Amino acid sequence: MSAAAWIDSPAALEKQVSTLKKGLWLAIDTEADSLHHYKESVCLVSVRQGEETFLIDPFALSDLGPFWEIAAASPWILHGADFDLRLMRRIGAPEPAEVFDTMLGAQLCGLKAIGYAGLVEHFFGVKLSKASQKEDWSARPLTPTMLDYAAQDVTYLDGIRERLSARLAELGRTEWHRESSARVVRTSKVLKEIDPDEIWRINGSNKLDYSALPILRELWHWRDREAKERDVPTFKILSNDRLLEISQWVDSNRNDEHVPNYMIPSNCRGARMLRLQDALNRGRIEQPTPLPPPGPRPRRDSSVDRRVEQIKKSRDGLAAQLDLDPSLIASKAVLYALAQDGTAALTRLVTENRWCGWQAELLRTAVEG
Repeated sequence: MSAAAWIDSPAALEKQVSTLKKGLWLAIDTEADSLHHYKESVCLVSVRQGEETFLIDPFALSDLGPFWEIAAASPWILHGADFDLRLMRRIGAPEPAEVFDTMLGAQLCGLKAIGYAGLVEHFFGVKLSKASQKEDWSARPLTPTMLDYAAQDVTYLDGIRERLSARLAELGRTEWHRESSARVVRTSKVLKEIDPDEIWRINGSNKLDYSALPILRELWHWRDREAKERDVPTFKILSNDRLLEISQWVDSNRNDEHVPNYMIPSNCRGARMLRLQDALNRGRIEQPTPLPPPGPRPRRDSSVDRRVEQIKKSRDGLAAQLDLDPSLIASKAVLYALAQDGTAALTRLVTENRWCGWQAELLRTAVEG
């Protein structure tokens, strides 16, 4: 593989872009630094068209306009498109004319290994190294190993697209893939709203005693402030499991001000320890937010449960015939919507971008029956 060009100046970007052709597939991948910094940044954009590979440094280039102009008029090949699309929008990416999501293609072909490295090995017999996967991509200069890793991430994308396209055509699923990829693009445009009053309710918090929730809330905000100040991911301050463990312990031992040492990170000393103790003390004295009075418990509709099982049985039978993962045809949430609303849900779910038309058609008979 020829060395990838490193693009870190407007002149270099203009020169590289001049070699690209509008309308031809662009293989694109991004690298971010979520494992090393508090706020995730786009650290690198890898691009390949034909035999040319280049790596764009967004830290050195505040304006990627010349590249985005070509990209807007070309179809993109992405693996797991939602993640890369969300990242690239932060640095000015336009709406792609078309996206071929290789991960979705692999799923629709019934392949078991759907990761990029797995597909490269499956189609090309090449085993890619994952050594640079967890490196700090915000560091400069990047090592030769990291540069090679970034280039490899787009080297095989077009070849994978060609092979998956041929297989999808054989299976009669080309339109399924096109529709599914378009849905991913639409989904990636939806901003995930976070309620600041609920953000601290991490997975597992519903299992805590009600009286422990104020402690968890204060502990979560302490961790977030510490991570922001040190510019590290929150998990490097304290894991979610440890947040829950400390919250439960403090709630159960309210008269003991000293949390067991094994629960506290070894580097939590001095001022940081004092801030932690202040947070825990606030949590001890705060009262839990009053719960709204319980309303009448909704009666479980046994007829809906029966319909869910009937539609699920049909879905699972179709999945076995098509050699697909059943959840690719309909998720649990979709099954319940179909069971509750019947044929009306077939159109509504597609309109709401929660489902694709091909999935609705597969299950239409089961829903109408």
